[in-house]
Amino acid sequence: MKNVFIIGCPRSGSTWTTFMLSQHERIATFQHAMLFAYLAPLSRWYKNKVESNFILNPRGDGEQGDHNYLKLSDAVPLAEWNRLLGHVAGGFMEQVGNLRQDAAVVVDKTPEHGRHAQLILDLLPDAHFLHIVRDPRAVFCSHRSASRSWARWDFPTHPIDGARYWREDVEAAMGIPELTPNYHQVRYEDLRHNGPQELGRIMQWLGVDADKAWCVDTVANSRKEKMRANRALPAEFVRKTKGGGWRDELSARDARLMEYLLSDLMERLGYEASQRPYPSAPLRLGFHDRVRKALALLERGARRGTQLAHWRWVGRKLEWLEP
Repeated sequence: MKNVFIIGCPRSGSTWTTFMLSQHERIATFQHAMLFAYLAPLSRWYKNKVESNFILNPRGDGEQGDHNYLKLSDAVPLAEWNRLLGHVAGGFMEQVGNLRQDAAVVVDKTPEHGRHAQLILDLLPDAHFLHIVRDPRAVFCSHRSASRSWARWDFPTHPIDGARYWREDVEAAMGIPELTPNYHQVRYEDLRHNGPQELGRIMQWLGVDADKAWCVDTVANSRKEKMRANRALPAEFVRKTKGGGWRDELSARDARLMEYLLSDLMERLGYEASQRPYPSAPLRLGFHDRVRKALALLERGARRGTQLAHWRWVGRKLEWLEP
């Protein structure tokens, strides 16, 4: 069974793409399980402890001493560790796939998993990645809209933060071809304007038979009106946008700032700038970064103070849960 991960910056059309793929009888889909986000701390734990001498040699040879202890890497080599975690990840994906009879492909739609591509490939070497990319200005407008309704704490609301958030996800995804040839990139705009053709290319890449009629019907069955009626999605998840798109929602000042921060990636992906570029770094950018740095210091101090108070009154260190 082929394991496929739909990745990219959230609010780029990954849910819509998953909705279309799920209509094929050979494809099983699920979303936002965050499986590898939770496996990542285990991987970090192994890397941090790999040279530690804390495992007692079960043979008990010799007298008590250092020679009775093994390093973690001697007891559980990296290849074996990846195999163990791979059984967890692969077994979960297989169980989901088995829920649909005759499924040949199982799709995990967790856009943030692009940042965990190396871990995914360490555990599932044959993994495939479908990258959905969208104009960052439109993505930020969607983030800002979502933060006012169903996702109040999940997405950035300032254009500088939105630009950097988009860059991190897109750069992580675009670096995957250096790790594996199993990568396919689709622009949301192309999928929107040439849906059946782009969907057909995706199905061909997946190795799943789908004729032109199926692609046409699937795109028609995945219109915004039909997705909006899906009660499994939060209210206002599928937005009602105007004909002008992000130009009707994003001020010229904010658009210019985002274009300054993302000009290289936008040009590479074929997104044209709408404003004259800044000749140098805008003052707004420096002020924003100084404020963010000050807030980060305050948060770090508050966390440290909370840990010390917890240690003082409870008697043990306060641990922050991951991820």
